[in-house]
Amino acid sequence: MTTHDGPTRYGFLDCNSPIAPWRFDRQVRECAAARPQTIVDIGCGWGELLQRVAAQVPGAKAYGIDSDLELLERGRAGAVEKGVGDRVEFVEYRGESWTEPADLVICIGAAHVFGTWAEALAALYPLVKPGGRLLFGDGVWAVEPTEADLARMWPGTTRGDWPLLPDLVDDAVAAGFRPLRVEAVEQHEWDDFESAFLADKEVWLLANPDHPEAAAVRAGADEHRGWWLRGHRGVLGFAYVTLGRPVA
Repeated sequence: MTTHDGPTRYGFLDCNSPIAPWRFDRQVRECAAARPQTIVDIGCGWGELLQRVAAQVPGAKAYGIDSDLELLERGRAGAVEKGVGDRVEFVEYRGESWTEPADLVICIGAAHVFGTWAEALAALYPLVKPGGRLLFGDGVWAVEPTEADLARMWPGTTRGDWPLLPDLVDDAVAAGFRPLRVEAVEQHEWDDFESAFLADKEVWLLANPDHPEAAAVRAGADEHRGWWLRGHRGVLGFAYVTLGRPVA
């Protein structure tokens, strides 16, 4: 007997990126402090940050852009629960095709849709209205990876997949932005994220050890855990940078 047809997706995560609750709460406060009237989140997933910022800024209109219909539906339900369903619109759209500027642009874990992180920053600049803000989040190397480090990570991982944090900030400045906050997560934030990411599979496996798909789910979870604990842990970090576009 089984309790579920398959593992849930992101069921144990509030956000699909490594971040402690205190850091997330501060992001919401700082994003809302500028009172943006238009907000767009590119690669929003279910848009938890987008919803919470919109809830703090009465009258703001927000758009969550993603191609994952299941996550968009989760976002719509969450917006209704928070009382902002009439002001937060979730749109099935390719993020790199969005052209409408906003006072606040959010792009976390979605730089790859534009190419490299430098290409993403250059592409996002015209989407931020003069005087507006960009909250950008993505992976950065915590230390320079060795060839042995790279070999233990996801197949095909290269040194060029992510920048060092100073290089990321330099590329933001080269794109025209000015850095307002630069921060990298702590290791426990990565560990919490990976544990919660894998919890969907692990909790399901405990309840469904003899399910026909259990062996494949177990193998996938074990492989991912290896990439984390024996691969990127302590080598790959994650950074959030809040960037401002000059008024002229």
